[in-house]
Amino acid sequence: MNIRSKEKQLTKVCDLSKIKIRPDDGRKYFIVQRKTISSSTYEGLIDKLYDHFFGAAAATMESYFETWMEWREKETSVSKKTLKENRILWNSLLKDQDITLIPLRNLTAKDLIAYFRTITKGRQITRKRFNDLKSIMNGIIYLAVENDIIERNCLRDINYKQFTYKAECTSISPYTEEERLQIIDHIGDDFYSLAIKLDFYLILRIGELKGLRWDDISGDFLHIQRFVNDKNEIIEDIKGHASEGRRYMPLTPKAKEILEEIRLQNPNSQYIFIRNGQPLSTATFNRHLKRCCEELHIEYRSSHKLRFSTASIMYKNGMEDTELQKLLGHTSLTMTHHYLRNITSQEETASKMRAILD
Repeated sequence: MNIRSKEKQLTKVCDLSKIKIRPDDGRKYFIVQRKTISSSTYEGLIDKLYDHFFGAAAATMESYFETWMEWREKETSVSKKTLKENRILWNSLLKDQDITLIPLRNLTAKDLIAYFRTITKGRQITRKRFNDLKSIMNGIIYLAVENDIIERNCLRDINYKQFTYKAECTSISPYTEEERLQIIDHIGDDFYSLAIKLDFYLILRIGELKGLRWDDISGDFLHIQRFVNDKNEIIEDIKGHASEGRRYMPLTPKAKEILEEIRLQNPNSQYIFIRNGQPLSTATFNRHLKRCCEELHIEYRSSHKLRFSTASIMYKNGMEDTELQKLLGHTSLTMTHHYLRNITSQEETASKMRAILD
């Protein structure tokens, strides 16, 4: 971290205008709780003050947050959107909280449990928001472990089943089986339309779809092992970096037919959906999908809802949630259950009731 960044951090905990100069030897000094910290140079004093307030012994989640954010921006493929969302969540739930001011070396699972009980009491927070908050804390603490500030991450010692959460908004409405078939039958055979058709036969994130290569196909399976990020960079990893994300997707005969049509339109690229060095545009993908929905007079949902839709349709038709967890590349069944929505119409429910109860 450079001097400017350290000065910025220090202004949050002390008044740098109170730095003084000794008349006898010209050394710069600052008094902290009756303790004198001095150096022959201003830069040296700033370094010492930073070590005092934010060094290994004094590091807290509060003091280490900016270090973690800078590390992620430089060393990982995290998007600017995610960084912005993390900062907003940090400012609203974690900044200046007692839990984030405890030195990391003194932080215990007991401290964290007490904090989590407070914020989940009375179901004040949704499970998703809680997990997002926990991810920030997890990231900061793991970086502290990596940098030898602490030995282990005490978040791992907590049983999270003890907490209760506010009910999630379940307003997400996937495409139904009938709508899926209508779109597949109606949409054209241009490059983007074929991408939409294929996506209805897979369970992929749009970034994973963009990152597919022809040599990822092996017989009746498609190996998911990379994605294209928001900057159109090919990342040889899976979003979230979890091992579960690297997975094999079965290819139905219809999916294979669509792939052959795509190959005819894009024969010279090693990537299925990168033409002339440019990946599919998510905005263009969604425009094609929206136009098709408008022509069919059905509700439009974006590319991400295709993933919800295919998973929900397969679940309705008998596929186990544990199987879908593998296909979705999720690390937990809780995450998978978020994707599984009720796509049974009122008429279909009424028909089942009549058949069962009459």
